[in-house]
Amino acid sequence: MIQDFLSSFFGAAFGLSLIAFLGRTWIEARVRGSINQQYKTQFELFQRSLNRKEKVAIVAQLLAEYMKTPYGETIEREQRTLLNRLSLEATLWLPSELALEISKRLQNAPDAKTPFELIVLARHHLSEDDSLSVEAVTIWGWDREKSAEPIFAVARK
Repeated sequence: MIQDFLSSFFGAAFGLSLIAFLGRTWIEARVRGSINQQYKTQFELFQRSLNRKEKVAIVAQLLAEYMKTPYGETIEREQRTLLNRLSLEATLWLPSELALEISKRLQNAPDAKTPFELIVLARHHLSEDDSLSVEAVTIWGWDREKSAEPIFAVARK
């Protein structure tokens, strides 16, 4: 009788221990899976953000390189190669509307947007932020190369 009781007691204790162990293991696996999924989601969002920044950088680099040589002047081979590469990348990776507008500008189409408008359009398309206007975009033109005017004025006493 005591033997049956001890056998039942140890059997029940072993069964409860096994259930507790399996339950703990299952809960740990669920928590780990949940945390891994959360990190995976955050990493994907981070990658998308980086991807958007790279696309905006293509627009900025292409337009800066395009504006580097004044209209009518000869383009050096290295610059032409770089412009071709950037133009092709823009065509491949940018949203269709933005790629079309950039192509119009590069081809000097009569209805082409200004570089300022293209930067604002790229910002809107790729970051969904339309809080800046064309007036916020600043560039230094070729006239700054010929002028002796300083960029920063120094106060004199």
